[in-house]
Amino acid sequence: MTLYIGGLGPALHESQLRALFGDFGEITEARLVTDGDGQCRGFAYVTFANDLAAAKARVALNGKEIDGQVLRVALAT
Repeated sequence: MTLYIGGLGPALHESQLRALFGDFGEITEARLVTDGDGQCRGFAYVTFANDLAAAKARVALNGKEIDGQVLRVALAT
């Protein structure tokens, strides 16, 4: 299951994204969308090996504030 994560700050790195979501289960892919300078464009996609882990992460992190930014976590379409 893949989650869309919005509301990310420009200084976020993929390792931070993996650390934040990795507490919920095995991540098979984490893709931080960046601009030409390597800064985060404000969103990312995280794919979990287990649907239950993805659901737990979505419930726990949607609306959570990280570095002054409020996360939006939803199922990717």
